[in-house]
Parts: sequence; structure tokens; C-alpha cells
Amino acid sequence: MCAVSGVQDTSTLQYRQLGFILAGGLSSRMGQDKSTVSINGRAMLDIARQLLDTAPLHAHYVLGGPYGTFEEQTTLHGPGRAIADVLLQLAESFTGTALFLPVDMPCLEVKSLEKLLETAKHTQRACFYDNAYFPVAIPISRQFTPRLKTLINDKPSVALRAVLACCNARSIPFTGHNKELINVNTRAVAESLSA
Repeated sequence: MCAVSGVQDTSTLQYRQLGFILAGGLSSRMGQDKSTVSINGRAMLDIARQLLDTAPLHAHYVLGGPYGTFEEQTTLHGPGRAIADVLLQLAESFTGTALFLPVDMPCLEVKSLEKLLETAKHTQRACFYDNAYFPVAIPISRQFTPRLKTLINDKPSVALRAVLACCNARSIPFTGHNKELINVNTRAVAESLSA
């Protein structure tokens, strides 16, 4: 059993769908770790974990911060570097799809995640929604390894857009509720979602 979410042991699976909650960023505007910011009485990290518990994943992890359950290779270099490091680490062992979402998107719905996972698996390309780089589903594949290694060797902090370009990313139309793609970056936004 996975200690993170009670999901089966994935060590013998050939194809895996894994989820990663990005929770390692600093938030000076919030004045506290975003993982602990409360929306309707629940911490955003708990909201994200519960969402991934319902998604079609073999396991999910928290990447970064004090609640991390998946060890970051390089800390405090942004989400692009964190994602590149995870993809490089996973591609050595198996194939599958990695779903990345930031801890500060508490309104996401599982249907929106399922669409990204299915599209990425079918097309073998990273995919995200129009006008929003997160959430993003990226195939776990050695085909991206050379480009990702070159990218992070050239510069330790890499833009998410550059990582997505290495993974042949494409955007797809978003058909969910606009509220799903809201990022909680200020107390005012957090309070508006709790109202």
C-alpha cells in the first residue's frame, strides 16, 4: 500500500499514472505556507490530496515544502525545474503519465484532471488547458530525457513553458467551470472562495 493515499504498491506496474501536488513555492503575499491556507475550513493541501484520491491515479505525492512525500532533486528553483527533475527521475524506471497541479488551485474538479490524463496518454504529448499551464499532464517517457537534461544543464531555474516545449506540449479547450482554474495567490482570493 502507498503510505500517501492508500493506493496499491505500484512497483510492479508497467504503466503508471501518478499525481504530484506542487507545494514547494514560497508565498510572501500570503504570509504563510499555501499548503496550510484554509478554504471553507480545510487546508488547501488537504483539498488537493482529496481531489487526487478520486482521480484515476496509481499514487500521488506532495512535491516540495514541509509536507513533501517525494524528494525534490533541486529545491527552490521553481515549478519548471521541479517537474523536469521528476520526469527525469521517473523515466529511468517506467512509462506512464504524471499529473502536476499546484496546491493553490482548490476548485479543480476530477473531470478536468481525467480529460488531461486521457489526452496525454492518447497523444503521448504533454497537455494543459488553454490560457492555464496548470494543471498539466505529461507522459513519462525517455523520449524527452535528452531535451530535459540539456535544458536544466543550461540553466538551473527553468521556465515551465520551456519544460512543456521539451515535452511537445499542446493546449486543449477547457470545458469546466472557470472557477476551477483560479490560483489562490492572495488572502483576498482565499477569502472570496470561502464566502
